[in-house]
Parts: sequence; C-alpha cells; structure tokens
Amino acid sequence: MDITEHHWLRGDYRAESLSQIISGLENSINSLKLRTEANDSYDALWFLEDSEPIYGLAFIAFQNYINGTIKDFYETTDEKITYYKLQPNLGDFQKSNIELIIGLANYIKHKEDEKLHNGTKVILGCFGLNNFDEIDRSPIFKGLDLLNNEWKLFEVLKIVMEWRELLFKNYIEQFS
Repeated sequence: MDITEHHWLRGDYRAESLSQIISGLENSINSLKLRTEANDSYDALWFLEDSEPIYGLAFIAFQNYINGTIKDFYETTDEKITYYKLQPNLGDFQKSNIELIIGLANYIKHKEDEKLHNGTKVILGCFGLNNFDEIDRSPIFKGLDLLNNEWKLFEVLKIVMEWRELLFKNYIEQFS
C-alpha cells in the first residue's frame, strides 16, 4: 500500500469550490455566446469586451487556488515562485503554464493601473503578450489560446489540478 494514498494532504478541500466558480463563469460566457449568435449588433468585439473580465475572474480564482494550495502544503507562500515552476515550461516558452495563469490573473487585476508590476510584465513578455491596448489582442485571450485554444476553462482547471498533484508529490519527497 502506498502511504501517500492516505496522506492528510491528499484530499483537496479547495477543488469543489473552484469547480463551482468555474462552472458559473463558464455559464456566463456561454450566455454571452448565445447573445452573439442571436443578435447581429452584438458582434465578436462586444463579446471580447464583455467576456474579458469574466475570463479574468477565472484566472484570479485559479491564482487564489494555487496560492492557497501552496499555503496548505508549506504554511507560507514565501517560495511560491519555485512551486509555480513545478511543471515544465509551456511549449518553447521560458515559463510554465502556472506562471502564465498567475501572470494573467495579475494582469486582469492591475490592467487599469498606470503600469503593471514588473514581475507581471516579465511573465507576459515571456509569452509575447505585450499588447495591452486592443481587446482582440488582450493578454487574457492570447493566454487562453496558449492554455486551451478553445478557451475552455475546465481544461485550464485540469492544468491546475495536475499541478496540484505535482505539488503533492514534491511535498511528499521533501518530507518523507
């Protein structure tokens, strides 16, 4: 029997609430898609304008889950950047998909500020997400293209859950 099967950190009490949040946000996005299909004057640009904050909320929820999970395991988030890198780099980029998710969450939270935090700009820059002025080139949508080209939030959720499993294994290796 594998001792990790019954380890107290195996259970993920954050997963259900995150899944419920993502479900609600997906429903909101789907209602906007229906509006686009039903109304000629509500075009793709309006859809992007209206859906960017909804997708942004999803990234903030993912970030909250990621950082909360790190704190669950290690009782601090002091080394969070190390844990963001547990997955390999995304494609040919120099950052992981978790780092991209964190960068997108920080982008949406601070996009109205006069300037983004340097760490956020570095992450987004690594993925070529440097256009902040045109909605059709928003880092949110270009980042979604990289994470899941169909913009399915439940697919991004799977990425986050796979990362949690890596974090769990990392924790067990450190403290076994």
